[in-house]
Amino acid sequence: MTQTHERTTAPVLGDPVVPGGECPEVASLVAPYLRIIRSALPPVEAERFFTHALDAHEEERRRAGALQLGFSAYLWDGLGETWGGSLAHASAWEAMQAIRHLVRKAPRADLAAYLRLGLRHVRELGAPAPGRAPVPVGA
Repeated sequence: MTQTHERTTAPVLGDPVVPGGECPEVASLVAPYLRIIRSALPPVEAERFFTHALDAHEEERRRAGALQLGFSAYLWDGLGETWGGSLAHASAWEAMQAIRHLVRKAPRADLAAYLRLGLRHVRELGAPAPGRAPVPVGA
């Protein structure tokens, strides 16, 4: 069994797992979902996923107060037609929905901060486990 030395909780505000000013309790709940995305997708695809998630979040914020489709629709559109055909994609998508749900429940939490953290981890750390071929949905 391979052990990881990556932190699973964020006990103090100076912790690198906690985006600036965020509460450690939220960070400790969001961190496993960030790792799911990073482990489910190859590094290049995970980076693209986090980048599109940041774009979707900004689009949703930009349109706040107006009639709009919302984060998930903007993310799906940004990812394009090739997205969604594998179990890895489904796993990353559901992890992102969980992150968003948790952050929305915490009034002071900042989704963009967690998305930037996920993007930074992908760029700095790459994939935590050896890459695996995507398994098509329904296989």
